[in-house]
Amino acid sequence: MFKLTNYIRNNKSLLNKINNKYYCTTTTNAINKKKILITTPIFYVNGPPHIGHLYTALLGDAFARWNRFKGNDTYFMTGTDEHGMKVDEAAKKKGLKTIDYCDSISNRFKELFKLSEIQYDDFIRTTEPRHRDAVTAMWNRLLEKGYIYKGVYKGWYCTSDESFLTDDQVMEGMSPITPNNPVSKKCMVSKESGHEVTWVEEENYMFKLSEFASKVENWIQDLNPIFPATHTKQLLAMISQGVRDLSISRPSSRITWGIPVPNDPSQTIYVWLDALTNYLTVTGYPKVDPNDPSSYWSNTHHIIGKDIIKFHCLYWPSFLMAAEYPVQKGVLCHAHWTVNREKMSKSRGNVVDPFESIQNYGLEVIRYFLLKGGGLEDDGDWSDHEISVRLKADLADTYGNLLSRCTGKPLHPSGHWPKSVNLDESSTLLTEKDIQLLNHCKKLINGATVNFDKGDFKNGIYEILAFLYDCNGYIQEQKPWTLAPKPNRPNADPVRLNTIMYIALEMIRIASLLLLPVIPSSATLALNQLDIPLDQRNHQNLKLGYDYFSRENNQIPQNSLILFKK
Repeated sequence: MFKLTNYIRNNKSLLNKINNKYYCTTTTNAINKKKILITTPIFYVNGPPHIGHLYTALLGDAFARWNRFKGNDTYFMTGTDEHGMKVDEAAKKKGLKTIDYCDSISNRFKELFKLSEIQYDDFIRTTEPRHRDAVTAMWNRLLEKGYIYKGVYKGWYCTSDESFLTDDQVMEGMSPITPNNPVSKKCMVSKESGHEVTWVEEENYMFKLSEFASKVENWIQDLNPIFPATHTKQLLAMISQGVRDLSISRPSSRITWGIPVPNDPSQTIYVWLDALTNYLTVTGYPKVDPNDPSSYWSNTHHIIGKDIIKFHCLYWPSFLMAAEYPVQKGVLCHAHWTVNREKMSKSRGNVVDPFESIQNYGLEVIRYFLLKGGGLEDDGDWSDHEISVRLKADLADTYGNLLSRCTGKPLHPSGHWPKSVNLDESSTLLTEKDIQLLNHCKKLINGATVNFDKGDFKNGIYEILAFLYDCNGYIQEQKPWTLAPKPNRPNADPVRLNTIMYIALEMIRIASLLLLPVIPSSATLALNQLDIPLDQRNHQNLKLGYDYFSRENNQIPQNSLILFKK
């Protein structure tokens, strides 16, 4: 089993002080600086956090770090969804008051995010007074606009998903085996989740969702807000089957744990209308108008799992359109995690504990594995063997080894950083191999930027890794250790050695800058080893030509740095 080197762990507090809390800097003169709100879903507190929750949070954290790296005014939020029947039932099973149960699970998420260095700007809980005010304001807004009416709902309801379903969305199936249901029996289940559904008839408040189906469809087709596009097809297919008005309240006699409907305590607001409004709560709503172009809401990007796309890309934009508020700009939708190719579930006993995983492998390794291995379209697969392989092959032998070799004394016999080299293709100092690697670097900068701008860290990391493999191959082929002046070495060539090492350091610097959102502690240590100033660790510095030699202190480090131990 491999662990992150103790050097990183022992110097974490020092890194925080030196490199600020985001481990990557911004610049006040950044080009195209803009406000952006990045959100994870608020996580349901019917159970403790698992590795899937951590993956979603890491996607949001990496996307926020990347936007700060680009100089954008970034606001990143996460939190916990604490209302609904399932939460109330979970608390009763634990013998706790519901709010005490919510406190314990919400705090567990906070502990995980602190351990994982998830650098959020706001952690919202739906049990907070500010959120109750926001939900009440949203309800009244929809009511004033004429999109809420009272009616009788007749149809299928899934308690597990807290969702109403049409006849086309259910099928015959078998009930799951649980302690309270030891024998599986025939029943109706949700086609999407497989959870059992029941037929209900009750008086509720209804939202005129049917009036917004075509508007949402146009929004999706015209603006392409959902990435990747495969999830768009899934949603459009669902809309094409027909959209009915949505029940947005439940009788308080059945659902007691929630926010009451304004002026009607006999009804409780539907948990999804409640939960989705959290994205407005964190912007200061209702005191801050979502229509204010200077608010963070004007450029909102949601990060969600594929199982909640209906709520975020049909219900939520419909609520916003009805309220005459701007609709979110983008939705990054990711797939789920399996364990050794099997679905993660409590019954299988294969739910991955993120606390234990970080303890076993180290945070940077888990960040890297999840962001590289997680899928936006296809499910990622958790494998302890694969984590060990990736640590050795990718992090230790490729990135870490390149850094330690190229910053060590043997390849810098003068004890100083190399002098700058003209990297233009017309330079007589450059060989064909030099130019090929430099062109690969330029391609990487563009490709990784395109991927990270979309939140596609998986493909961006693959590009960085392919580049680092290329860099190691370049060093192995050029054999710079044979060029250092030594007695009885007639082929010594200090000029060529300087060129090779300058190119190598530039490759490491560029790769490390790009890795700041992914493995921030390790990338920061690498940039520290290269003595790159904090104000030169941003997107504007993703270009070749850094001057190492002319700095006030141009001596190479006295001690080599081993980023990852095998």
